Amino acid sequence: MTIYKTKKEIRNFFKKQGLTYLKRTRVVWKSLLSLKLDESPYYKDNQEEFELFSEIYAKYIEKSHIAPIYIKKIDDKVGYGVFAAETIKKNDFIGEYTGVVQAADENAGIELDEGGYESDFSWYYLDEIKECPNLEINGRFEGNEMRFLNHNIKPNIEVEHILHDGQWIIFFIAARGIKKDEQLLISYGDGYWEDGSREMESL
Repeated sequence: MTIYKTKKEIRNFFKKQGLTYLKRTRVVWKSLLSLKLDESPYYKDNQEEFELFSEIYAKYIEKSHIAPIYIKKIDDKVGYGVFAAETIKKNDFIGEYTGVVQAADENAGIELDEGGYESDFSWYYLDEIKECPNLEINGRFEGNEMRFLNHNIKPNIEVEHILHDGQWIIFFIAARGIKKDEQLLISYGDGYWEDGSREMESL
């Protein structure tokens, strides 16, 4: 079965899927760019932790770093998944979840004709901002390798976030050591399933 491993192979794969590859998240809700998110209560209440994580991981975000991975089709029902091309150590940076920061889609729970749901490629923006509507980072049409991560109730990668260049960034790190050719799996969290509109199919 075909795997997509090199930068060129992955970019070509995205084109064939009708997707735009984003090295970094882009903001279309422009008023967000003028806000000082480091003055929010959420940031201030957790500032020490965010600064520590920034010290460790911001350099990887800045360089659009992606851990050694490849993309491979699992089957027609699940679609594609992300696999380790080399051994990955615990706490290693995996990649930023890139997408478009926009107003959250009210049809998030709607099932798509091609399978899956409208919200399958969206993460809520990390802070409630009174000057903006509910925002999301949407990777359905624009994103990177991280949009192909699948769900499992026993994930081997974790979701983290920091404020970087004035914007919230979602990224993933290894929750434990990951073996070569092991699939990278994330837990979407209970909130993803709680409205009852989706069926959980854990790998």
